[in-house]
Amino acid sequence: MNFKNAAAVEQVVWNMRLADRPRGENRSEINRLFNGFAPWTESEAEEAGIKTNVNFLDAPKLAADARRSYYNAFLKPSVFFNVTLDGGPNNKRGEWSSVISKEINRVMRGSRAYFEGMRSKIASTVLHGIGPVNWTDDQHWNPRALGVEDLMIPSNTLLSIENLTHFAIFRKYTAPELQDIIERKNMDPGWNKPLALRAIDWCVRQTQSHRSYAEILSPEKRQEQFKQDGLFYGTDAAPTIDVWDFFFYSNDARKTGWRRRIILDTPASGEVGVGAKIPEKNLIGDSTRTSDWLYDGGNRVYASKISEILHFQFGDLSAVSPFKYHSVRSLGWLIYAVCHLQNRLRCKLNDAVFENLLQYFRVGNPDDHERLTKIVLHNYGILPEGVEFVKQQDRWQVNPNLVQECKLDNQNMLNEAAAQFREGRNSGQQQGNPKTATEIMAEVNAANALVGSMLLLAYTYETYAYQEIARRFCIPNSQDIEVQEFRKRVLKKGVDAKMLDIDYWQIEPEKVLGSGNKMLQIAMADKLMAVRPLLDPDAQREAVRVYVAANSDDPELANRWVSDKPITATESVHDAQTMIGSIMNGVSIAPRAGQDPGQMVQALLVGMAEIIKRIGATTKLPTTSEFAGLINLGKTIEGYNQQLAQDKASEDKAKENEKLLAGVGKIVAQWGQELKKQQAQPAGAAQGAMDAANEAATAQVKNKALLIQASTKAKIAQASASQKAQQRQEAHMAKLKQQEESHIAGLRKTLRDTDVQTTIADAKAATEITNARKKAEADAEAAKNKPAKKKE
Repeated sequence: MNFKNAAAVEQVVWNMRLADRPRGENRSEINRLFNGFAPWTESEAEEAGIKTNVNFLDAPKLAADARRSYYNAFLKPSVFFNVTLDGGPNNKRGEWSSVISKEINRVMRGSRAYFEGMRSKIASTVLHGIGPVNWTDDQHWNPRALGVEDLMIPSNTLLSIENLTHFAIFRKYTAPELQDIIERKNMDPGWNKPLALRAIDWCVRQTQSHRSYAEILSPEKRQEQFKQDGLFYGTDAAPTIDVWDFFFYSNDARKTGWRRRIILDTPASGEVGVGAKIPEKNLIGDSTRTSDWLYDGGNRVYASKISEILHFQFGDLSAVSPFKYHSVRSLGWLIYAVCHLQNRLRCKLNDAVFENLLQYFRVGNPDDHERLTKIVLHNYGILPEGVEFVKQQDRWQVNPNLVQECKLDNQNMLNEAAAQFREGRNSGQQQGNPKTATEIMAEVNAANALVGSMLLLAYTYETYAYQEIARRFCIPNSQDIEVQEFRKRVLKKGVDAKMLDIDYWQIEPEKVLGSGNKMLQIAMADKLMAVRPLLDPDAQREAVRVYVAANSDDPELANRWVSDKPITATESVHDAQTMIGSIMNGVSIAPRAGQDPGQMVQALLVGMAEIIKRIGATTKLPTTSEFAGLINLGKTIEGYNQQLAQDKASEDKAKENEKLLAGVGKIVAQWGQELKKQQAQPAGAAQGAMDAANEAATAQVKNKALLIQASTKAKIAQASASQKAQQRQEAHMAKLKQQEESHIAGLRKTLRDTDVQTTIADAKAATEITNARKKAEADAEAAKNKPAKKKE
């Protein structure tokens, strides 16, 4: 596909605009409803005699709830996405990934333009189901939000955009903006400067109501005037230069890709003299180039993929596949009719209420009509003769039950339609008994399932935008100042420049816990804290960070309180390690404020175990002072563990610590008994007794090992003999059975041959069978009782 002239592009753009006109009318009706316009126009209300014509703002409220779900999903987390490297040294990947993620999100978080662009994209997604953004060049990372009406996409384009071959974007340039583009030192040569100058000159002519002949005949004076009043030409009072930025996919040249053209929309080509050379004196410039393109990129590839130009966030509720761009059905489309009905119903209901507040009188004689004008209603007032009130039962009555049922039905339909875009809550009055906590949690979980499915799609679509943003941050010689600063900071922190390549990056969006539902978010954070002791240290820090963020709604606070890098020794662990020496010397140390009893117990137990291990490996028994220090250390650990047990959430951990302390306490108690025996004997006798005890213990261990070995061998031999005897018995029984069957078969053959001796043969066979069976059983019993030979 290629476009050689602007006329062809104009025709294509015009056809897309005509096809989009009916869609635009539908979108304008949705915009009216969500912008709070009344359900009837003034002429319609006057013709129908409607007094109350108000939009009760159900639709804007539902849209605000839906946008809030998106805001919580994308703007609430401390980062937009995380970068994981799949290249480089293994011991550096984690550190470099953390640095890149932090720095790139720092730039994005600090950009007000990106924040507002996200808000615009989310609002368009909620209202019309499509949130388009566009990168205006091939360098800057921050895309611009587009209105759905400003983007012309051909019909039958799939949501995957795989069959998109061309599209157009409507843009507005003020005269100073276009002037700045064409006057840059590194101006893109594709810009048609003469045509741009004529368009700027058109703006000047439209703005100036009176110009002198000197300005008309002197281009220099007009240029100076434009410089002096440049700010005015950028205001709402001045007209804009409207263009269509046209992109198309072409494979005509050596390299395939997307190419770019720009044509004028306003002013029209005839107003600026397209196709004819304009004398130099009528131009604000010195070139006389003639062309109908405002911008012509030629065969130069503007982008290799559509993702480098456009991105879409879809909130599609369409049920018919394959899903297409112009078949997207949004929340605005889904609730439009019900909101209109609800507004009109409420307007009528208010009219009926106001009518019911009016006072009606009846006169018996038409001539007494003038008496009504003289009635003054006040306390103890008197009605003239012939005038009476019209009673309630004589007036037209509204069926309140029917009206209330219709209102509730409409409200339920609105809530169900918007359920997947908002947190579940019943704004109506509670009927019957109050709901239990279980019922409320069930409703919250159901609502979260709907919102979570919507956010799952939203995260998936947004990941594509994050990937393109990340790619632009990897451009080595980018003209974007923010990208340049990002690269400087990352390289300064030691990241290898080779890793600033999108091919090494894995992009994962940061997902909010609980799908934006505050109640569910806190509940899930509590569940994570319950299993935190079972997690790895890195996961434990992440669980605490999630818990703090969920309860404070401040991700930055969670990042400050819970560091990214593991702390090798906390203050409590450090205190415990430094206390062990003093405790072993018999000093009693009182707990300090701020110490974590759990960490203190763990650190002191580790220290106590190391001391016991050292004593067992060297002197075998502690000295009297070491024994006293171990007793003091055990009491200190017990005190901290009792403090830990006061926390219900740490009761299980305290019980586990108590078991560990009891285990090492037994060793210390045994050493205490040995020390008492030594103190009761002379020094030499004590040493001899200890040596004898050690030798006796060693001998006892050796004897026990020999007994175990002998017993094991005996059991193995017995099992082997028993197995062999069983195998021999089974083989003998099988042989006997075979002989029996063979003998019986022979006897039967003989009986068939000799009928006369049937009775005698049968008796004889039975006798032989019986004798054979008895003999076999006797042999088997003998083999079983025969003692097994001892293995040498």
